[in-house]
Amino acid sequence: MVLNKIFVIVDPTTEDQPAFERALQSAKMTGTRLHLYGCITPEVTAGDADAEQRLADMLNGFVLRCRDAGVEALQELERADNWSEAAVRAAARCSASMVFKNSFEHRDVQRELRPTSDFTLLRLASCPVLLVKDRRDWSHRRILAAVNTASTDDAHIKLNNLIISFAQNFTDAHGSDAHFVNAYHDSNRPPEVADLSARFGAPPEHIHVIKGSAAPVISSLADEIKVDLIIIGTVGRSGLKGRVVGNTAEKILDHTEADVLVVN
Repeated sequence: MVLNKIFVIVDPTTEDQPAFERALQSAKMTGTRLHLYGCITPEVTAGDADAEQRLADMLNGFVLRCRDAGVEALQELERADNWSEAAVRAAARCSASMVFKNSFEHRDVQRELRPTSDFTLLRLASCPVLLVKDRRDWSHRRILAAVNTASTDDAHIKLNNLIISFAQNFTDAHGSDAHFVNAYHDSNRPPEVADLSARFGAPPEHIHVIKGSAAPVISSLADEIKVDLIIIGTVGRSGLKGRVVGNTAEKILDHTEADVLVVN
């Protein structure tokens, strides 16, 4: 996949903007353009009359930082009742290749009681979404790509190939160290490490075949090998499938320190 434009959601409620910092870092390495997006809701302005002006100033400051770094950047500020749905529409309007968004840890019960903005983006966005947890500099430069080789339908085969492509692209662009994980349930037919090694173009020691459910397997391994980025995929986007996808991604996000990239 060619990364032409990163759509960065700037949070009006905080000065800490790890998604922007990650996007600027990526743009400097890859030459990608940035689209900096801020949205003001009635809920935000009701509690803070200066929020809109502060967000506008922040966007202006970020554009200047981008220009100083030799990165092309545009800004967009709008008002909406539901900012996450507005952001999805805005990302589609500007033909974004990827969305970067701050993400903060929630307890499992919080996400079960109320759909989060993370879930809205994962369910509705037409492009991959990177959920950024903090300002770490990806110091280990280690990626964990989760694949499901047991699936034989065309959609999942295409998705696996896309995940592999993303891992390889990040490796090339960021000098990253790519690992791959395949969680499985059938003890009689575990995936063969040698086959996956040849298919993914990765050494056998970077192939992890582990029995168990996807979310805990991925989270545990990510912490064990200290990855900076987890790449997972989704085919289903609506109804029960969409809910399951959101739950899996959010469980991984809340039980690891790594950023999470969800591709579709």
